[in-house]
Formats: sequence, C-alpha cells, structure tokens
Amino acid sequence: MTDATRAAIRRGLADLWANGCPVPAPELHERLADVGLRRWHSVARRGRRLGPDERLRDLVRGLVAAFEPDPKLVGPLVRDYECVARVIAEAATGR
Repeated sequence: MTDATRAAIRRGLADLWANGCPVPAPELHERLADVGLRRWHSVARRGRRLGPDERLRDLVRGLVAAFEPDPKLVGPLVRDYECVARVIAEAATGR
C-alpha cells in the first residue's frame, strides 16, 4: 500500500473523529489502517469472492473482531465501524 493510501485513510479517519464518530480515536488511526488494509487485501487469499457490498461487510466484521472485546455486543456502534470501513475501502480502491 502506498503512502498516499495511508494518508487518505488518516485524513478520512480524522474527519470522522472530528464529526463525532467514536471509533477512530486519533491514537487508533495507524492500527485501524493496518488492520483494515490487511483485511481488505486478504479477501482473495482467504478464498473469498465477494461483491462490493459483501466485501465492505467483511471489512466491518474484521474491524469489529480486532477492536472489540466481545463482537457480539457491538450493537449500534456497528454503524460507526461501517463508516470507518468505507473510508478504508475508498482509500484502498482510489475513490
């Protein structure tokens, strides 16, 4: 992944944080980028063939599993993880 991709993710996460999203705290930006990009790029290696919406949901599942002690209890916070996943996906695809 390029420095430009990482920079785009950091900018997007900072914007989410500034607008009240509780997931991308500044101290988590690098880890969110690392985990998110690794999950995004590992789809084929994991033997998955997913459409765009499924791939985004897969990324959300990976982020929740990596950052929440009990993923079953995430509840409405999952919407915030979806915003984070969208930022990572857009940066990874150059959108």
